[in-house]
Amino acid sequence: MLLTRLLERRRADIAWLSAASGISETELHSMASGTPPLASQLKDLGPALGFHVADLYVLANTPVPEALAPRDPAAGSVVADLIRITMALPSDQRTCVHRLVDELPVELEGRRSAQPFAYDQQEAGCGAMLANLLCGNRNLHSLTAAAKTLALLTEGRVYLAPSTISGIGRGRVPLTPDRVAGFASALGIRAGDLAAVTDVELLEPSQPDDPLAADMAGLLWDCRKLTADQANWVRDTAESMLVAVPDDASDEDWNRVHHHHGKWWGAPRR
Repeated sequence: MLLTRLLERRRADIAWLSAASGISETELHSMASGTPPLASQLKDLGPALGFHVADLYVLANTPVPEALAPRDPAAGSVVADLIRITMALPSDQRTCVHRLVDELPVELEGRRSAQPFAYDQQEAGCGAMLANLLCGNRNLHSLTAAAKTLALLTEGRVYLAPSTISGIGRGRVPLTPDRVAGFASALGIRAGDLAAVTDVELLEPSQPDDPLAADMAGLLWDCRKLTADQANWVRDTAESMLVAVPDDASDEDWNRVHHHHGKWWGAPRR
């Protein structure tokens, strides 16, 4: 059903998807009729549909393989703080933060011993799916970290309390157009696509692009490979790029990040 909705939204069909993915039309028709997709099929569908393969596992209500899962659940809260700091930096320094993350090696030791908590998509439907995409697949297992990140990447337009995100994940709080659009910004997924798979009609069918939110959603995704120690190092390095904000600085010229010992620290807007 989700695949059918997505294709309808894009005005595409099974024949197009078959050509784009290399999967036979027979297999795709079977999948659209409810046959669970194979791992090899999800791997081919990801690039064809423009989705991360790990996200397709969540959409298909299938456990994400360990090789595609976030590295260290303990890193999530630090990453949320890293996003907050990096958003305030000018573009050249944001690029530097991206490079720091890209250049860090994947540490093979300390793999998690068990899957972190996930909301029951069979019971709670699309609300659980969105919560699993944000909390589990973006490594924001702390609901507070997830709420902060959602507010940051929507510039405060969508602020949900941690309990509200939990309620969405449990199917007790309804999905609304603004909530779906907010999740789309944080996940780096096109709002129209997310609205299609959740069967929620957006208030504005064509959402304006937000380059900064897209950039930070990309950083959030890339940080999935980090351990807590690596995330702390990147966060501290990004924080060292902040400077003291002049006392007479205007909000139009400066981004303020935090206040320490009577002084604001942040970065100039460029």
